[in-house]
Amino acid sequence: MVVEKQKLYGRSNEFFELNGNAIMKLSRGAATDVCLAAASRGLIVVKIEGGIWRDGKFEARLDAIWDGEDPPRTQNEADKNNLRAATFIKSTNLAYNAFIVTSAPIGGYAHRIPAGAKREVAEKG
Repeated sequence: MVVEKQKLYGRSNEFFELNGNAIMKLSRGAATDVCLAAASRGLIVVKIEGGIWRDGKFEARLDAIWDGEDPPRTQNEADKNNLRAATFIKSTNLAYNAFIVTSAPIGGYAHRIPAGAKREVAEKG
């Protein structure tokens, strides 16, 4: 299946099933749930863009943009980052009913990892 760009998705599992990263418009609840589930799926939330969904169109709001940490990160760091992302969504103006979540692998972006290198990140003590 393909992400429909003129649809507001209300279930977080659709984000993972359809690979909605950076393109899928999610309801407030679905976006929050994506943030809370992302680390357990090996993802860190790197950006949230919020706005208003109306008549099949997304109007972004400048005061609803959040930038997370860049990978690579430890699992614990990703959990904390993603919790901050969910908290940000909950803190935005209630009129903002749609969010775009951008995530990346906790171990780092594939194009930034040298050939033959491991993608693991050591847990900091």
